[in-house]
Amino acid sequence: MLHLSKLLILWMCTLQCVNGSQKNLVLVGGNLQEDNERVYRLIVELAGGRGHAKIGLVTAANLNPENSAQYYKEMFQGRYGAAEATWIPIDIYWKENNSDPEVVALINGMTGFFFGGGDQIHVIESFYIGDREESPALAAIRAKFEAGTVVAGTSAGASCQSSAVMIVFVGLSYNALAHGVKDYYDSNTPDEVAYNRSGGIGLAPRFVVDVHFSEKGREGRLIRLLADTKDEPNGATLGLGVDENTALHLTWDPDPDSAVGTVVGPGGVLMVDVSSASIPTSRGFDIKDVVTSYLTEDDSVNFATKQVTFAPWKQSLSGNERFDHAAESDDIFGSPYAPYRKSREWTRVATSLFNSRMDKHAVGRTFEENPKFEVVMSKEAGNAEAVGGNSTTTGNYVISYKGMTVKIHPYNAVSSADCCRGNQVVLLVLMSVYLFFCYARFY
Repeated sequence: MLHLSKLLILWMCTLQCVNGSQKNLVLVGGNLQEDNERVYRLIVELAGGRGHAKIGLVTAANLNPENSAQYYKEMFQGRYGAAEATWIPIDIYWKENNSDPEVVALINGMTGFFFGGGDQIHVIESFYIGDREESPALAAIRAKFEAGTVVAGTSAGASCQSSAVMIVFVGLSYNALAHGVKDYYDSNTPDEVAYNRSGGIGLAPRFVVDVHFSEKGREGRLIRLLADTKDEPNGATLGLGVDENTALHLTWDPDPDSAVGTVVGPGGVLMVDVSSASIPTSRGFDIKDVVTSYLTEDDSVNFATKQVTFAPWKQSLSGNERFDHAAESDDIFGSPYAPYRKSREWTRVATSLFNSRMDKHAVGRTFEENPKFEVVMSKEAGNAEAVGGNSTTTGNYVISYKGMTVKIHPYNAVSSADCCRGNQVVLLVLMSVYLFFCYARFY
């Protein structure tokens, strides 16, 4: 059950949406669980509430769009009380429906929209005509959204909302760091990171959206994508990585640059800012001064100022740290090629840094080598801060932080300390040889 205060907030948001005074966009990081009442009920309430919400199901990203739509119909209408949950029959098999007046009329009768998961490029292919000409169906969804109708999406359905460049399908953090990002997808090299220069359908503010984030170790690929594309026409210096079964609820009126985002659900959202990052032109990817913040349940961020506000039920970790030292990792991005794939490894190391009494830095390295990369996390920045508390919904202890700076660089396995020790050994050997010859000559 939702708390009465939260229901009141949702009711007020619903009234604002009806009057068209506020935009509502809900981005879910994928793997949305059936029992995630906070996220499902949020969408239903913003669409008009139980018994009134009419939700249009956009499942174009899925290769089995009708089956996907049936699943979400059972969820929204059968379990969470929407009056209707109706499939919008537009996908790669029925692209022509994006110009059908009857389908456009169906869209205009909805009070909310939900984009399902799959492959985000299929949404672009289904809702645009030719070379990025907006279809009547997409124009209708955009007009409804601008008038206050809520739009939500999970996984690919969240990624495709981007106004900035759009990450395409899969790709690993290590490959992004080692090889860069490409503006095309090659199915023969699925581990490479690809993106679409033109971006998504453009409902979200100007930041890059990534999903399945902490669980699949996508921090490196988001940082590299932002660094490589920030100067492109649709590039951005800000990126958001949304964890699975977790949503970021964005609201604004009227300027999307003034949006406020609030985290809903058990995971978190990593905000990555490369606007002040330094990227040397040396061989191999090397970046420092990347600013990161990790928001968890009920935390919010004002995108106009990048100001993070922690939930009032969380307490500062400063002076309340539980451990002496931060954790380290030999597989910071949870490589699928490791004997055992680690999930949420970056988050584990980062939160342990703020939960340590003695350390100012934490280190993680990639499982892959040639080259191996090192990630150095720091809490020395003046605005770095962390809080923790027990979730009001799950009871689990969660940690949020802001202002953590990150450096990523190629890692030489022979450290400077090792070099010094090696030099000392060589010097001792040379001295021994010299003394031996001196002794032999004397005698």
